[in-house]
Amino acid sequence: MKKIALTFILATFSCGSFAATDSCSEQVSDISGKLEIAKNSGNTAEVARLNTALGQVKTFCTDERQANRAAEKATKHEQKVKKAELELQEAEHELDVAKTDGRADKITKKTHKVEEKKLKLETAKSELEQSQADVERLK
Repeated sequence: MKKIALTFILATFSCGSFAATDSCSEQVSDISGKLEIAKNSGNTAEVARLNTALGQVKTFCTDERQANRAAEKATKHEQKVKKAELELQEAEHELDVAKTDGRADKITKKTHKVEEKKLKLETAKSELEQSQADVERLK
């Protein structure tokens, strides 16, 4: 059960962070689509909020800035992968020590910890691949 919950949590966090590296034209298109929906449904508060957002994107968004932001995210994800690799190595070492001691309860606990760290590493690698794809797309 913990593994399923952890998978869900990691997937949720990794999916929500990609919109910040959309190109400016993609952001304008996205906001314009949402603005049309808000106008059609008569949601004046949402229309006002989206008009403000659209103005800010048109004023402040540049493709160069977005490319730099994507490159920074890729660098952070590279660091996250390295950290996850180190944590996995440490967990594997702890499992080896537990196996040497021969205590079944510790072996089970450390095996779960290794599996958790493997999942964390897979998620970090997935995020890195996505951010590298964003960098390439925004060049």
